[in-house]
Amino acid sequence: MRRSMHPNPPHTTTPHTHGTQPTPNTSRASLTPAHPDRLIRLPTVCELTALGKSSVYSIPDFPKRVTLSRRAVGWRLSEVLAWIESRSAVGVKS
Repeated sequence: MRRSMHPNPPHTTTPHTHGTQPTPNTSRASLTPAHPDRLIRLPTVCELTALGKSSVYSIPDFPKRVTLSRRAVGWRLSEVLAWIESRSAVGVKS
């Protein structure tokens, strides 16, 4: 049997500090006002807006994306949330 070179093999547990439990990350985007201009990636945008990938890119008034690198983009959380509010305030018709 080959021995894994991984620093923490899957069968071992990582010790935690006494009296604390790790907090699960249940949400991709923190909707707290503490980070209103946080950049979020496409899966989070789709999750927040209930839109598909192609819709995010094709809706003319959707917030502009921010180029992070040659192959990565993100959106400002504050702009996406403002767009969601504007759509719900208008009562968008299909």
